[in-house]
Amino acid sequence: MSEEHNVGDSKVLPILGAIGLILLLPLLIVLLMLLGVLGGMDTAEAQCAQQATEQSLFAYPTDSQKIDVDWTDPLSVAPHQGYDFKVDEGSKVYASQDGKVVKADGGEVRIRREDVETRTKYLKTISVALNADVKRGDVIGTSGTGDEVAPGLVGPHIHWEMWVNKAEKKDDPADWETQKPDKNPFELDTSDSGDSGCSCLNGDLSGANNQQKAFNFFVQNGYTKEQAAGIVGNMISESSVEPGRKQGTAPGTVTKPADVLGYSGGWGIVQWTPASKMINPSRDAGVGDDVIGSLAYQLEFLHKQLLGKPPLSEKAAGDAVKAATSVDAAAVAFGGQFERFAGYENPNNPRYAERKANAEHVLNTFGGSAPAAGKGGGDDPSGCGAGSGNIAAVAKNLAWPESGHDGVAASIAKPEFVEAMAKYNDGGSGEDPYSDCGRFVATVMHMSGADPKYPNVGTDVQRTYLESSGKYDWWHGEPPGGMKPGDILNGPGHTYLYVGPWGKDGGGYNSASGSLHDHVPEAGHLYGVGGQFTVYRLKSAPVPKS
Repeated sequence: MSEEHNVGDSKVLPILGAIGLILLLPLLIVLLMLLGVLGGMDTAEAQCAQQATEQSLFAYPTDSQKIDVDWTDPLSVAPHQGYDFKVDEGSKVYASQDGKVVKADGGEVRIRREDVETRTKYLKTISVALNADVKRGDVIGTSGTGDEVAPGLVGPHIHWEMWVNKAEKKDDPADWETQKPDKNPFELDTSDSGDSGCSCLNGDLSGANNQQKAFNFFVQNGYTKEQAAGIVGNMISESSVEPGRKQGTAPGTVTKPADVLGYSGGWGIVQWTPASKMINPSRDAGVGDDVIGSLAYQLEFLHKQLLGKPPLSEKAAGDAVKAATSVDAAAVAFGGQFERFAGYENPNNPRYAERKANAEHVLNTFGGSAPAAGKGGGDDPSGCGAGSGNIAAVAKNLAWPESGHDGVAASIAKPEFVEAMAKYNDGGSGEDPYSDCGRFVATVMHMSGADPKYPNVGTDVQRTYLESSGKYDWWHGEPPGGMKPGDILNGPGHTYLYVGPWGKDGGGYNSASGSLHDHVPEAGHLYGVGGQFTVYRLKSAPVPKS
């Protein structure tokens, strides 16, 4: 079987036509559009997707998440056009956004994505090459020293700038200018999230902070307020409910999944030990590192464990928490049955007292404003998977787990899919929409948050997007290392998703799709790879293992 591999380059896309009007909008909104956060979603949905993935506009360029010198007004007496981070010489420096390297010399790396460019200066070493495609969080070099005019720093530090192309038309010569973001671009903006209605069918990640988001999540997944508080009380002791927290590091220190794979200690909101036991199966399921490091995904992974689902069943712990009738009992059950910290066998261990106190504080603080309780315990342990980034999990939640669901009516489709179509696509508009294969794939991509800009309908339109957006790799043949859950198959007249083994026993199912005028989304089998269909994979997915 022949194989063609095309790695799509990042391409400058038209910015919704009337760029002149857009340039009048606040820069924060323009950036969100450029980065695809608002594409295909209304404002509330965009906020939900942003919160669920716990991702700011840009990643911090250093492990230090403190801006030591701020960006000042260009007309000030002592202008400082950028942000300075005081770090030791030789410290790791990271890419703040996905994009293409357009400069990598002279102690400076510039990364361009569409019409936004980040410039990082005073690097001692540079580890990326000109024209290389990089991902947010990739190491691009190490920090050096530089001497700036006051108020800029002198000595070891990194200087970071954002530039915007203000050319009015895409064919006009580039007009790059420095542009100070309206707000701190490295922090997630939750200022407008309080009444946004941000929830995902059965799961709610709304809240003022991670503690409240985690508490709300478990309440909506069938736990009592006392049980949810008991779980979160333990998280506070373990990680301060910080998904990027590595054991032994200070609060606020974010360690990426790739940096703890060989580490024997704990990592994440519950300090999975070793960290690889949670990260590796997630990668194997097609989940990217940015998602693995998010609060939403880690909560869903933990909930799956407590339900006794693979790959890391902790059903005994889940049953113990479910049996608890008080907040103290729930805190002890989770601490002793799941965390199993040193000395957990001793009921008088002072760690239990600390966790109970944390849990009581959580209940007293958040219990009065908790969302309505959900049923919990269903086939989809994540509630709905919205914003999780897990394409395969969302597809399996929206499709029937067996074949034979012939027909096109909404009453035949899985209720979760009908509800998702109304929220994430065009609802009941169009010709037989609930059987449309393209609408099913698009709805999954939107709901999961994996690609909110994926075209709503049309296999040909979607194929053009897959090959021109710069977001996907593709192969006309089986990808190196084999298929991965979340891979999209697209060919003349049809498209579907590979999700890995699933569905009713004995069916041998490994895909999910609808079929226009024929059947609603249901389980199916992989076919036509390298023949009728080309395989497309979102670049944020991990590289297949050889």
